[in-house]
Amino acid sequence: LNFIMESQDPILGGWQYTPKRGSDTSALGWQLMALKSGHMAYLQVNPLTIKKAVGFLDSVQLPDGSGYGYRDPSDRPGTSAVGLLCRMYLGWKKDHPALQRGVEFLAKKGPSSDLYFSYYATQIMHHMEGDAWQAWNTKMKDMLLKSQATDGHEAGSWFKGVDGGHGAHKAGRLYCTSLATMMLEVYYRHLPIYRGAATEDEFRE
Repeated sequence: LNFIMESQDPILGGWQYTPKRGSDTSALGWQLMALKSGHMAYLQVNPLTIKKAVGFLDSVQLPDGSGYGYRDPSDRPGTSAVGLLCRMYLGWKKDHPALQRGVEFLAKKGPSSDLYFSYYATQIMHHMEGDAWQAWNTKMKDMLLKSQATDGHEAGSWFKGVDGGHGAHKAGRLYCTSLATMMLEVYYRHLPIYRGAATEDEFRE
């Protein structure tokens, strides 16, 4: 956690691939989830780090807050899913208008063969619960069970059929298998935010 906080871009408020230099929504998402996990384990997270992260999210969101770009405002599905999940961790309530619009947008886009997008969006839908989650979960499980390899040394893994979008062809079968497994384990890995204590006031700007 100390390394993450020390590595934050002091100007833009996010993270990228060199400590203190550059910010993008993708890197911010991974770091914010790690900080949130530490905070839930009663470790210390500097409030200023969170305030700066919120500032970066504000800089890449659409005017209504329902979509997020990589380094500039847009409604790219993958980065929108990252941004909205971060907003959930940062305290947005289930009935927040921008969150509801964002969830509707994501639901129309997937689940898809882009597992990066689907990984983040699956968490959002799981936290939202209700009809949106039930519909998403049915499609997600059907897609993953049909695309899981069954032959030879590849049996049990994922790649073909879920190799679209960000990262798959550079990171390969292990990457796809990891994301697919975490999606199928979402019930066991995360307590739905709005049932638990995952949005404490202290983890905000």
